[in-house]
Amino acid sequence: MLKKLPSLLQVKSLMKKIAKENGISEQVDETWDHETVVWNFSKKIANLAIKNGYKIDLDFLKIGCYIHDLGRMISGSKASKELQPAIYHGLRGYELAKKMKWPEKIARVCIRHMGGVGQTKEVNKKIGLGNKDTLAKTIEEKILAYSDCRTFFNVEKNKADIYPFKISYNRFKAYPRVGKILMKNKEYIDKITGGKLE
Repeated sequence: MLKKLPSLLQVKSLMKKIAKENGISEQVDETWDHETVVWNFSKKIANLAIKNGYKIDLDFLKIGCYIHDLGRMISGSKASKELQPAIYHGLRGYELAKKMKWPEKIARVCIRHMGGVGQTKEVNKKIGLGNKDTLAKTIEEKILAYSDCRTFFNVEKNKADIYPFKISYNRFKAYPRVGKILMKNKEYIDKITGGKLE
């Protein structure tokens, strides 16, 4: 296993290769745009947290933001075509990162970002990840998951954008346990940023 984080060039090259193999080359640009918005929002959160005395590995956070949706190059999405249900993209990204022998912590962001909190053991059991939670645990994972759940495709602007937390939270109302964990993650983000995040 590689100890070193992959570079952004390595990540994007792999995305292009896998998407092309799956006939969804258009997925790369949409995903990269989304990941850039997630990184910019994550960086904003991280910088506020650092000012408040929290230690954050910005290099890991940045690569994590650009790799978390790696599985979309296999599962696709509404932006290209859905080859598999969206719920599988975290698992597919995890498997691909492991195959590339990237560090375990990088592979984990693929499954720990889902739903803004990671995935519960009930969901994981259904998709073949076993009977365990894969919830965001580290400060970097929590920031990334929160930023990802706040990012949507803005039809008017024709690009990814940050939406208010309430809109993000409403997406998960049907899943009370996820909503409860998501609310705890928001409280955590408010704490580390000193409540200064819009």
